[in-house]
Amino acid sequence: MNEKFTIVKVSGKIVEKADELRTFVKAFAAIKGKKMLIFSGNMMAQEIGNKLGIKTKLINDRPVVDAATLKLLTMVYGGLVSRLFVSLLQGNKVNALGITGADMNLVTSAKLTNEKLGDTGQVRHVNTEGIAQLLDMGIVPVLAPITHDGRGNLLFNETDALAAEIARALALRYDITLIYCFEKKGVLLNPHDPDSVVAELRRTRYKALREMDIIKDWFVNKIDSAFIAIDNGVKEVIITSPAQLSNLDKGTHIKS
Repeated sequence: MNEKFTIVKVSGKIVEKADELRTFVKAFAAIKGKKMLIFSGNMMAQEIGNKLGIKTKLINDRPVVDAATLKLLTMVYGGLVSRLFVSLLQGNKVNALGITGADMNLVTSAKLTNEKLGDTGQVRHVNTEGIAQLLDMGIVPVLAPITHDGRGNLLFNETDALAAEIARALALRYDITLIYCFEKKGVLLNPHDPDSVVAELRRTRYKALREMDIIKDWFVNKIDSAFIAIDNGVKEVIITSPAQLSNLDKGTHIKS
C-alpha cells in the first residue's frame, strides 16, 4: 500500500475572508501525514490590480492573462498570498514552503490554444520526484498557480485543473486524496439551501444535473477536473468547506 498524501486546493473566497482563512489553515494543519496546498484568489488580485491601474478581465470567471495581468498574478499569488499562507501555517507548527510551479521545475505547462485567455497554461509535466523530495524532508509545499513553459516564460494555471493534474501524476507513488475546499459545504442541489449537499456524485448523476442546469458555470470545471483525477488513479476526491475538513465523511464525494 502506498503512503497517504493529501492535496488540498482552496478557493479565493476563503483566502479573502480572514475568519474563514484562519479556520481553513487550522483544519489543514491538523491533517495527518504528507500534504500539499494549492490556492487561488482572484478577488484579491483584482483589488490590488485596480489600485495599480491593471484591470483584470474575466471569461467564465477565468482571468484574461495579458502581460500586465501575468505580472500582477505572479506578484499577488507568488508573493503576497503565498507568504500569507506560509506565515499562518508556520504559526500552526506546519513547516510550509511557498513555491510556484516554476520552482524546482515542478510544473511545466504549454500555453492554451484559447487565445482569448492569453498566457494561461495547461499542465504538460509534473516533476513528481521534486515534490516527493520536498515531502520526504518534512516540507509542506504551498503552491501558487504560476508555472512555466520550459523556455523562460511564465504562465498562469487554473487551479482546479492544476490540482487534478498534480494528483494524477503522483497517483502511482501515493495513495492520494484530493480535496477541493471552498465556501460551500459541497455540491448543492439548491444554491439557496446550504444544506442541500449531494453526498455522492457519480458521472451519470452529474450529467443529469448539468442537463437540468443545476450545476453550471465555473463549477463545471471543478467537477470535470475531479473526474479526471478519479479516472487516473486518485483514490478519492472530496468537495467540501473549511469547517468540514476535520470530518471528511461530509461534503460531496466524487465517484466514477
